[in-house]
Amino acid sequence: MTSTYIEAGGHVRVYDDSVRTHLEFPLGTYRVHFTSKEGFSLIKIEDLTVGTERVYGGRDRKVDKIFRSYALSDRSLGVMLSGDKGIGKTLFLRMVAEEARDLCLPVVIVSEDNDGIVEFLESLDECLIIFDEFEKTFPAGRRGSGDGMNRQNQFLPLFDGLSSVKRLYCVTVNDIADVSTYIVNRPGRFHYHMRFEYPGPDEVRQYLIDQAPRAHRDEIENVALFSRRARLNYDHLRAIAFELDQPDTLFAEVVEDLNIKAVEPSTYRIEARFPDGTVWAEEVEMNLFERGDVGRTFELRNANRSIFATFVPRDLIFEADGGIFVPIHKLDLIDDEDEQPEVYPTTVALMLVGQPTYGFGF
Repeated sequence: MTSTYIEAGGHVRVYDDSVRTHLEFPLGTYRVHFTSKEGFSLIKIEDLTVGTERVYGGRDRKVDKIFRSYALSDRSLGVMLSGDKGIGKTLFLRMVAEEARDLCLPVVIVSEDNDGIVEFLESLDECLIIFDEFEKTFPAGRRGSGDGMNRQNQFLPLFDGLSSVKRLYCVTVNDIADVSTYIVNRPGRFHYHMRFEYPGPDEVRQYLIDQAPRAHRDEIENVALFSRRARLNYDHLRAIAFELDQPDTLFAEVVEDLNIKAVEPSTYRIEARFPDGTVWAEEVEMNLFERGDVGRTFELRNANRSIFATFVPRDLIFEADGGIFVPIHKLDLIDDEDEQPEVYPTTVALMLVGQPTYGFGF
C-alpha cells in the first residue's frame, strides 16, 4: 500500500492510496458536512435529476433564463424560489441542478447551519450552491428581537456577488415572511425571485391526461374546474390521477374519500330572495368539499327577524365557468316569530364572498 501525505498549515496527514488530488473542483453533487473535530468537508451524493417526469407550466424556459443570465453576468447570480409545499419547487431545483452539471458546474447542497459555513462556501470554486428550505435551516428570528436574525444575515456578503469567484446560488423558501428583509426585494443579492403558484386548470387538465390515460374526460374536466376553487398541488394531483385511472371512478367520490380535506373553509354569503324584493342574508364559513359541513342549518337575518334554512346537498356539480353548484334536496324555512315567512323565497343564492353568485330556484 502506498501512502499519500497531505500538508496544510504545518500539519501533515497520512492517507492510503485511495486519496486523489484535483487541481479543479471535480464535477458531481455534494452535501456540506461538518464535524467539530474535522471541520467542513464535502460528501459526494447521488446527482439531482428530473428523470422521465414531465415538467408542466413552462418551467424549462425559466431554467434557460437563469443560465442565460448567469452566462452574461460577470458576478455571482442569486435565484430565490418561493411558494407552498408540493407545487414544484423541488422539481425545478432538480432541473437547475441537472442543467448546471451539463455546463460542468459542480452542485453543492447546504442542509445544516454551522458556524463558519460562509467562510467554507467562500473557499469553493465556481459551482451551484443550493439552500433548500432556507428559512427553516437558517431561521431569521422574530423581527425586532434579534433572536437568530444573523443566521440569515451572515450570508449577505456571500449573496452580494462581489466575491472573486463567480457562483450560482439557488434557495427555496416556503414562507417568504420568514426571510430577512435584507434578502427579499434585493435584486443585487437575488436577481430572480420566482414565485411558484398552484397549477391552473390548463396545467391540471394536461397533467391528468398524461398521468391518468384511462380517466373519463368529463371527470378530468371536473378536476380542472375544481382547481379554480381549491388549491391543488402536485401531491394532490398525483393522488387524484391514481384514483381516476381506476375503472368507473367519479371525481365527486375522490373528493369525498381522498386525503385532500385540507382545502380551507371559505366565507360564503347565503341569501334568501323573496318575490317582493326582500333579501334575508347571512355570511357563514363552511367548506363545500366537506359534505357534512354543507348539511347544516343557517340563520338568515333581515332587520330584527330571522329564518332558518337547511341545505341538504347531494353531489357537487362543477360548472363551465369554474363555479360550484350545490343541488338542494330540501329547504326548510321557519320564521322565529310567525313560524313561517309570509312569502316563501323563489331563490336562494350561495356566494363565495368576492366571487360570482350561485343561485338555486324553488
